[in-house]
Amino acid sequence: MKYCQDCGTILKGRTDKKFCDDYCRCHYNNDINRDREQDFKKINSILRKNANILEKLVGQGIRISTPHLLSAAGFNFTFFTHQLNEQNGEICIYCYNYGYVKINEGQLVIKQVTHSLSSN
Repeated sequence: MKYCQDCGTILKGRTDKKFCDDYCRCHYNNDINRDREQDFKKINSILRKNANILEKLVGQGIRISTPHLLSAAGFNFTFFTHQLNEQNGEICIYCYNYGYVKINEGQLVIKQVTHSLSSN
């Protein structure tokens, strides 16, 4: 005997049936997607905060900082959008269009992407 994946009602009809009706199917899938969207929103919020911290420093003319200063401002080093290899072999970690390169264990150089991304 099989049961509806949403409400638990006993299913009748086709053997591969998963839901008792369209309402249960939609409700079940909406619940799954809601959780997924909330996760995306949380991650994007962290990424935006990281980018805003870097943008603020660049706006103040600060191009060299420390991991401690960024952490104190709420920067989360776990989250970033992408990383690029610089011409000198260093790796630049980006949060959208702002990033940083480690000079050494105590210092970072803050960078800003100067070109815009556009679709042709």
